[in-house]
Amino acid sequence: MYYFLPEDYKRLNDEITDINNRIAEVGKEMGESCKEGAETFHDNFAYEDGERQQFMLSTRLRKLIGIRNNARITNSVNDRIVSIGKTITVIDDENVEHVYKIGSYLTFTNDDSSISYNCPLARILVGAKIGESRSGKIGHSTRTYRIKNIT
Repeated sequence: MYYFLPEDYKRLNDEITDINNRIAEVGKEMGESCKEGAETFHDNFAYEDGERQQFMLSTRLRKLIGIRNNARITNSVNDRIVSIGKTITVIDDENVEHVYKIGSYLTFTNDDSSISYNCPLARILVGAKIGESRSGKIGHSTRTYRIKNIT
């Protein structure tokens, strides 16, 4: 099961639509490349490149559709614990403050503060309350975070 905030679920569907459109465009480009004649088919770079692009796009599309087929839309309901959809402020073990938004299984934003609920950091923090400290492995080191605020 994959959990999504409503806005990320919409972006997932938009991404699927965009990939479908790109596959159609690549198909048209491949068709155009074949109009050059049968004698160039064996050395038709445009056609072969189109095949590679369609393979990569189709692979990504199948993966995203599989995720969508097993997705559930959720909204954060408890304001007192770290959960999907919450923005949290934490203090790390080096006394540095960080702000993160716990996002969906896939996040479609370029915002560095948005993290998937499934990433190692979020798995450590989900379920914590204000004032609580949580420790866990991030990469090769064990880190500790204290929850300062949840909004």
